[in-house]
Amino acid sequence: MIESIQNKHIKWLIALQKNRKNREKEKLFIAEGIKIIEEIPADWEIINLFVSSSFIREHHSFIKDIKIDKKNIIEVADKVFNAISDTVTPQGILAVCRQKIFSLEDILSVKNGFFIILEEIQDPGNLGTIIRTADAAGADAIFLTKGSVDLYNPKVIRSTMGSIFHLPIFTEMDIDTLIEELKNSNVSILSAHLKGNLYPYQYNLKKASALLIGNESKGIKESTAQKTDALLKIPMLGKAESLNAAIAASILMYEVVRQRIEI
Repeated sequence: MIESIQNKHIKWLIALQKNRKNREKEKLFIAEGIKIIEEIPADWEIINLFVSSSFIREHHSFIKDIKIDKKNIIEVADKVFNAISDTVTPQGILAVCRQKIFSLEDILSVKNGFFIILEEIQDPGNLGTIIRTADAAGADAIFLTKGSVDLYNPKVIRSTMGSIFHLPIFTEMDIDTLIEELKNSNVSILSAHLKGNLYPYQYNLKKASALLIGNESKGIKESTAQKTDALLKIPMLGKAESLNAAIAASILMYEVVRQRIEI
């Protein structure tokens, strides 16, 4: 059992937790908490499992069911786990997971694909919420452009409530190249835009479509908007000038659901 935060395993974990560059270099990320760890698929590689002494005593059967070599389970004292945890009230378990790489070619071969493009989204909570909603709405993939918040930021992971494991997510995408790839695959690019000339329910979203959501404060870049097939506006009858990025994305995603669902 590890009883000191000076232990090399703990120092390594803290560096991974706090520093994006370390996560990118090692291609790893941290998933913390019972709910999120329950969502990890059996084929997703878990490098290490860090568990507190009290968690081991109280949840032995839960640990037993996790697909990991038992030699990679590391017990730490409760005080040490509290020091490494990124949450206010630690549950006593976290997993170090391998980042997964997906094939763009395979994703774009999906019939009538439903995709989300996020251009320079900055807020971890917004990104996590969008991922969770995209999962619920049945999106086929999410594309994060360069300049976006780190997908593997612990706050993002926590906000997804496990949905990060349920659908392909591509990071560091070049927006111009991505749009070209999507158009070559006959995917319509639809931007959420305050100057839109169509409401989402006026556009055929049953066909292959990608919803493009812009930065929280700046929106979609003009150069990007000009390359999209349509600018969609969400009806706003009150005095608010705009909507939160995650809310706007959710409304548009569920218009796709409305059109595609068979009642």
